[in-house]
Amino acid sequence: MLREVTKAVLATIRDTLRSRAALVAENTLLRQQVIVFHRAAPHPRLKPRDRFTISAITKLFPSLVAAVPIVRPATVIRWHRSLWKLLWRRRSRRPVGRPPIDVDTRAIIRRMWTENPTWGEDQIAGQLAKLGHYVSPRTVSKYRPARLPRGRGQKWSTFVRNHLSQTWAVDWFTIVTLRFQVLYAFVILDLGRREIVRVGVTSTPSAQYAAQTFVEAVCDRDDQPPRCLIHDRDSIYGTWFRRRVKGFGTRCLATPPRSPQANSYCERVIETLRRECLDNVIVVDERHAERILREYIRYYHGRPHRGLHMQSPFGAHWLPPMRPTPASSVRAVPVLGGLHHEYSVAV
Repeated sequence: MLREVTKAVLATIRDTLRSRAALVAENTLLRQQVIVFHRAAPHPRLKPRDRFTISAITKLFPSLVAAVPIVRPATVIRWHRSLWKLLWRRRSRRPVGRPPIDVDTRAIIRRMWTENPTWGEDQIAGQLAKLGHYVSPRTVSKYRPARLPRGRGQKWSTFVRNHLSQTWAVDWFTIVTLRFQVLYAFVILDLGRREIVRVGVTSTPSAQYAAQTFVEAVCDRDDQPPRCLIHDRDSIYGTWFRRRVKGFGTRCLATPPRSPQANSYCERVIETLRRECLDNVIVVDERHAERILREYIRYYHGRPHRGLHMQSPFGAHWLPPMRPTPASSVRAVPVLGGLHHEYSVAV
């Protein structure tokens, strides 16, 4: 269509350079052909580009309406009105409804819907306003994920995580000495920050020893005793042990039979104690084992922990510097004879 209109405009410019006699002759010839063509029946059908060309020329030169014998003048005027409606509709085209919000705001809305099971559209709209995204609650409801279930509650992982700070776990593991004597280590772990509360080493394990170690661990801490204590179904956690533990208001939770994964946090700490400490040292006797474990536990509480997103169990006690520390100012303190190192800023 554009190509034919361009040809017509170029032909018009070319005709302005021709002689008047040639234009009159050509005009007479074209009129005669139109008269002959007009006698034909039925009338030929016009294509949209023909209607556009005729309506555009007659709009520029209204006196030429009578020179169009193929159609009536009213038809040409109707074509022009239709063309004007089409042009105005294209200029004033707008999407139906409210304008869409930007991609970042939509991503934040979907993230808040997914991460907060108890939030509604009003609360999410308020949280977005605090971040500088001002949207209405109805817009928040519009971008709610489609597959998100209604009336959903918190996950089991969230429920357990909220009670870890009030839960301890205990377990035993063995240590073989230089003379192949078997020692038994009793570890108490605070599940909230993966803190090793206490580790005791003895050659004669008993319920009295385990209960006394628990009592000393509770008395050494300034906070309240734990509400729950997780242990396996070993006979060492019998009536004597449970009586001493319940005296602090702590409830004993026995894991299912043959299910070490139910006490996975404590099992993982025991593996860490073996791999990073005991497997690299030959223990001489009970006192030597306690000294080595005591030194390693002090280092353990300051090192990064993957279960805590690479933060240490006592990470809140130290703040990182405002700027990166130069290599010349970094001091290394050996732990366990150089098996591990603690790094700090040299003063």
